[in-house]
Amino acid sequence: MSKWERLDTQLIKYLRLATFPVAVKLYKDLEKLKEIKFLKKPEEDIIICQLFSYSRYYGWTMGCTGEENICPLAGITLGFEEPHDLFEEGAFFIGRYNETKQAAKLTTASMPRLPTNEYKAIVSGALGRVDYEPDLILIWGNSAQMMRIIQGYLWKRGGRVNLSTFCDGVCADTITKTLLTRDLQIAFPCLGDRRFGNATDNDLIASIPFSLVNEILSGMEKTHKAGTRYPIPFQISTPDFFVKLKKQLEKVKKD
Repeated sequence: MSKWERLDTQLIKYLRLATFPVAVKLYKDLEKLKEIKFLKKPEEDIIICQLFSYSRYYGWTMGCTGEENICPLAGITLGFEEPHDLFEEGAFFIGRYNETKQAAKLTTASMPRLPTNEYKAIVSGALGRVDYEPDLILIWGNSAQMMRIIQGYLWKRGGRVNLSTFCDGVCADTITKTLLTRDLQIAFPCLGDRRFGNATDNDLIASIPFSLVNEILSGMEKTHKAGTRYPIPFQISTPDFFVKLKKQLEKVKKD
């Protein structure tokens, strides 16, 4: 069993995931894509969210160059393209997510970005099937599964996890911010991930830097042994209704 398969098996054991954990890596050299086994390239232009969906639903290893991506927000946050004046002025958000130009510019300025042209391509694959070392792992799951990831993260660290988002361009929260901070991020799927990437109403996304995966797994193992587990066990206690009913029946029998 490869180390990728081992990590995949452990994540599924503690989280009971409905879709594959996704291993994501950004590449500076397009020639490196030729070294990846079973790499599929989209036949048509695609948005980044859809790459991850192919990986987490189908198990495919998918690659996309900056030129093949047609989502402008993804292109800017990942540094595949220059942020043009319209973007800087808030044109992407005004009238759509923000009422005023000032508010839209604040949203624009808040979006994390990687240096322009540092990376040329992005690859995603089902964690247990890849043959490259990922930069980070993406996990789609419900709030209870996110809770378990956070508990694993905090096992040794203590404290709390803060969430920061503007609920659009989720790749900014899950890819860019994770690479810049080298820290765990919890995010909401964006409109594109929901409409074109098949994220469900119940989904949240955990983005885990690869350097933290073993630490979080260890924390989930320890908290699992301590009794905090997923699925969350319901408390099965004596139903008061039947206790009262039994007493009434016994009284009737005596009378």
